[in-house]
Amino acid sequence: MAIVPVTLPKWGLEMSEGTVTAWHLTEGASGEQGAELVDIETEKIVNTLELDKPGTLRRRLASPGDTLPVGALIAVLAPASVSDAEVDAFIAGYRPVDASFEPDAPPAPPAPEPAPAAAPPAPAAAPVARPLQQLAPEELARRNEAAHASPIARKRANQLGIDLSTLTGTGTGGRISQDDVEAAAKALAEQPASDPAPVAETATPAPAPEELARRNEAAHASPIARKLANQLGIDLSTVTGTGKGGRISQEDVEAVAGRTGAPAAPEAVPTPSPEPAPVAQASAQTTAPADEGPAAGPAARRMARENALDLTRVPASAPKGRVGKEDVQAYLLRHAVPTGQSGTFVPHSSMRRTMAAALTRAKQSVPHFYTAMDIGMDALLALRGELNGTGSTVKLSVNDVLLKAVALALADVPEVNAHVGDDGVHRFPRADIAFAVAIEGGLLTPVIRDVTAKSLAAIAAESQALAEKARGRRLAAEDIKGATFTVSNLGMFGVRSFDAIISPPQAGILSVGGVRREPVEGADGSVAFRSVTTVTLSADHRAIDGAVAARFLQALRTHCEAPAALGR
Repeated sequence: MAIVPVTLPKWGLEMSEGTVTAWHLTEGASGEQGAELVDIETEKIVNTLELDKPGTLRRRLASPGDTLPVGALIAVLAPASVSDAEVDAFIAGYRPVDASFEPDAPPAPPAPEPAPAAAPPAPAAAPVARPLQQLAPEELARRNEAAHASPIARKRANQLGIDLSTLTGTGTGGRISQDDVEAAAKALAEQPASDPAPVAETATPAPAPEELARRNEAAHASPIARKLANQLGIDLSTVTGTGKGGRISQEDVEAVAGRTGAPAAPEAVPTPSPEPAPVAQASAQTTAPADEGPAAGPAARRMARENALDLTRVPASAPKGRVGKEDVQAYLLRHAVPTGQSGTFVPHSSMRRTMAAALTRAKQSVPHFYTAMDIGMDALLALRGELNGTGSTVKLSVNDVLLKAVALALADVPEVNAHVGDDGVHRFPRADIAFAVAIEGGLLTPVIRDVTAKSLAAIAAESQALAEKARGRRLAAEDIKGATFTVSNLGMFGVRSFDAIISPPQAGILSVGGVRREPVEGADGSVAFRSVTTVTLSADHRAIDGAVAARFLQALRTHCEAPAALGR
């Protein structure tokens, strides 16, 4: 048996990445066909990748918590007869496939990188405007994330230091593929160096101010050092930096000025512009001194210094990539830590990232409106108590009975049981209802199909089974897809009411508060207590109007307060 690569699989057309959560085999262990190899978290579920044939795990190339694009090499299988050197050579020469399922990104077979002579030419429109070494990794990743590129091309560009905004893609709609990135990297490597390396040289005649500024812009130097060099007429290509990675600092420039007798007055050499546009350096330090890091105004630097903030982490919005005071303020607001607190940073899991992106899109793009109603629960609670007292092995929860009442209300007002699209509304005859289950680190919404046709006992059994699978992270994709409506119940936490966010393309979601006791005046003027809950319908105004929302809540109240139609 040959060496077999194990890559991050693509489960579903929308999947672009996955997070390795656990390995079931250690390196050197063997497994039979069907043996569990690794758990991979995608969207809101964890899938287990199994061996499709017997094999021995020789290398694990991803650790739990690593998030990788589809097609990335995560492990290598090979028999014991294959040497470690052969495995290492295979890994070094492996070329990931582009599994984006788009026309311009056909999968490439795993093979060693082609020889330089066989590589395709660089895209003619724009090879590479700047090498990666001049961009901080965070800035490079941020830029490349916004590029129109396949996931594997984006990852490869981050590895090679290619700014995708400088490339022209050859794929459909100008999409950048892995081949475009590889070609650009080759073209960059073959380009002759146009700027002298920043090492000490013999003195040469001082260049003109414009030429000096151009040379110094290409130097590996801090912005303040570059500006001072322009003012003093010092060519940074003749300066050896003492900073990290040979970076030239203000002190290096001042030292050269002292040795050469360069004029100290700022006016000695006029500057061609207020300040040359800086280029963020790849080797960002933990905390940037006041004279290091990207170009920034005095107020921004002072604020960063007061908050021990590394300016290379702050996205710039001012002209020429300059960090402004507002940029620092915005960053501090997003990453606020109370004074005197160190805090703990918890990175988003794949599930949390998916939830955050989906809910942000929903809240920003769906015109939500909210309608609330109090519903008497005495009759429904009495029915539940009666059924649970019959000795049934499956105990009904309040939520189980509510799900059936919601399904009947959706049948009464079908305008609410719908999906909303750009071109119209799709109404469904069957109620496939999702219900929210809180788990560690997030929220899952498994779906019960055709709730209207199921008995209360069947709904209870299915909801309990799905909730257990959700808490054990064992839900399959089909368990959470295709709901026509969602119910989110926080009543067990004592919440009175809340407004839930719609899960597109669904037209609505019902939030349910806790059951409480309230005094009610009777027809004869007497006062009695009743059980009440508040339900709130979050509705998409593109499909549901206020009157429709009110009719749905009225129908739900009818089924809850006179639950004979709910059955058993």
